[in-house]
Amino acid sequence: MAERIVSLHAFYTCGSAGVHAYLSHPTARGPWPAVIIGHEWWGLEEHVRELSRRLAREGMVVLVPDLYHGTVTAQPAEAAGLKTALDIDQAVGEIIAAVPYLRGLPFVAGKVGVLGFCMGGGLALLAAGRSSEFFSAGVIYFPSIYPDASEIEQIGCPLLIHYGTADVVTPRSEIDRITRTLERGHKFYELHLYDGANHAFVNDAHPEMGEYNREAAEAAWPRTVAFFQQHLAT
Repeated sequence: MAERIVSLHAFYTCGSAGVHAYLSHPTARGPWPAVIIGHEWWGLEEHVRELSRRLAREGMVVLVPDLYHGTVTAQPAEAAGLKTALDIDQAVGEIIAAVPYLRGLPFVAGKVGVLGFCMGGGLALLAAGRSSEFFSAGVIYFPSIYPDASEIEQIGCPLLIHYGTADVVTPRSEIDRITRTLERGHKFYELHLYDGANHAFVNDAHPEMGEYNREAAEAAWPRTVAFFQQHLAT
């Protein structure tokens, strides 16, 4: 049975600055595990808000930091520019800073996972490596930021990676490099390949991109939910 949820604007601090975010959580008292989502290069658009609500209905507190600080676009060229100009260290810091914020909420159980799509997938990998003690699980969809091996080696939590075999943005060689590094470090990971799926295969909000693949998206989502339920259980 799906949980009844509520969604709202959230705000927390990262160093001396503030971060606006989108928070979804069950209305039942809980406490619940928490997940932080790194959004795609479009910004904090409706698609990622809906994903956060879907995950919250599965019994999780879900926070999406606004890593573009108010900017959202539907134009690929502008999105590419925003991603390229992003201060990656700041963005990763804002993801990590969300952990103590979430743990301070009365309805959060304590364990926190990180989830990311495209740009957010790479940021999630970086966050998991730079603050490995904070995260109990990570789910990465088609990352388009590629951490150095020295950063991947620091990841301590189990990972689930989703990748489409027809991805024209993220080369398979980058996925193989990431998984080889994880294997050398004896890290736990699962890799699921989706035959014929392109990059961003879960995002149906941009039909002009021609990337959405319903079959792959519907196969990946329950795996994501089950992975978090397994590794974030108290």
